[in-house]
Amino acid sequence: MPILVRAIVVALLALAAARFANWAIYSWAWNRKELGPWTPPKDAPPRSPLVQLPVLGWLLLRQEAPLHGKGYWIRPLLIELLFPVFVVWYYCQYVTAGMLPEQQVVTPLPAVLVQQLHWQFIAHFVLFTLMLVATFIDFDEQSIPDFCTVPGTVIGLLGAAFAPAWLPFHQSLPAGRPPAPPEELHAKIPELWPAWLDGTYGLLIGLLVVVVWGFALLDRRWITRRGFKNAVKYFFARLMRSRSLCMGVTAVTLLLLLLVSFAWTFLNAPNGRWPYLLSSLLGLAFAGGVTWAVRLSASAGLGVEALGFGDVTLMAMIGTYIGWQPSLLVFFIAPLVAILFVLLRAIITGDTATPYGPYLCAAAVILLVYWHELWTTWAARMFVLGPLILGILVACVVLMGVMLWIWRLIKQALGFVHH
Repeated sequence: MPILVRAIVVALLALAAARFANWAIYSWAWNRKELGPWTPPKDAPPRSPLVQLPVLGWLLLRQEAPLHGKGYWIRPLLIELLFPVFVVWYYCQYVTAGMLPEQQVVTPLPAVLVQQLHWQFIAHFVLFTLMLVATFIDFDEQSIPDFCTVPGTVIGLLGAAFAPAWLPFHQSLPAGRPPAPPEELHAKIPELWPAWLDGTYGLLIGLLVVVVWGFALLDRRWITRRGFKNAVKYFFARLMRSRSLCMGVTAVTLLLLLLVSFAWTFLNAPNGRWPYLLSSLLGLAFAGGVTWAVRLSASAGLGVEALGFGDVTLMAMIGTYIGWQPSLLVFFIAPLVAILFVLLRAIITGDTATPYGPYLCAAAVILLVYWHELWTTWAARMFVLGPLILGILVACVVLMGVMLWIWRLIKQALGFVHH
């Protein structure tokens, strides 16, 4: 099929995804809004049937500005206009090996490589759509709903288990020699995949990640003011009070436990998908776990909540699509993006409070768009340090909490904040 025809198909799919994103931004929010062509509010003026059309419909809905606020229609219109443009550009770049080293690009591309690139594009397309929803809900409410991150995580793990390719490509670039053939990123890159992860220990690690992730999603409260027994009592009472959430999380967790067990039993063979499912699970554990650790450390240092738990589930979802190693880059890129936007917002509005989820999403997009420059030619070399990286990361998280605590003490001493 000519690439022009494929690009048109992708544009239509991206337009549908943008339309879905606009619906989800208002429907999945904690404070659901009757806004858009799907839910006409009370006292709204008569509508034309054309409001159901993408892009144009938002122009026609300008007449409802007195109900929703001046210019409310601009953002959803831009989402439906710009997201398809970006996705089509990304598709044309990605499936023609534009994110691979120039030495790797040959004409025509091998059929197997083309198939793998298309499946990886599907993964990124799903991730971009879900991050689009998460970004604007976080901007609106400073929260990220599980409606977005939980299904996204499940899709990420299913893709890693069954798609011909899902995680991004890794290529070694030896000096003075042609680059090695691309290989799908796994959790031990740049080393070889160890055989012991195909055994019982690998299965136990996968099951443990799923159980901890499911437990983290529950409505948990641990209050020790009245003793250990009462803390246990309150903990389970809180879980039972959110019975629908508990049942939903339990069902999803059991589904993923079955998926891990099935993949280990039937996909654990030479050229099977088990290593990539386990790598996706480790991406979930690492990205979510580090964000959780940063949240605890920063909150302890500042004395107030520094990150929401939605940021933890968001990064866990992202980790299932890119693996644990690139997730580390997202942590380093996100603050750079955040500083720029926070400064601009402070200059324009005087408000420095901002959600962090959108900058994690922006960092993930930047990483995938500049994959060759950021990963292949630069960051991949750092991972020859192996386990030492984890030790450095733990030390950085602890030091961050200590530095924020010292900074809080300095501000208190200078009278900028109250004790």
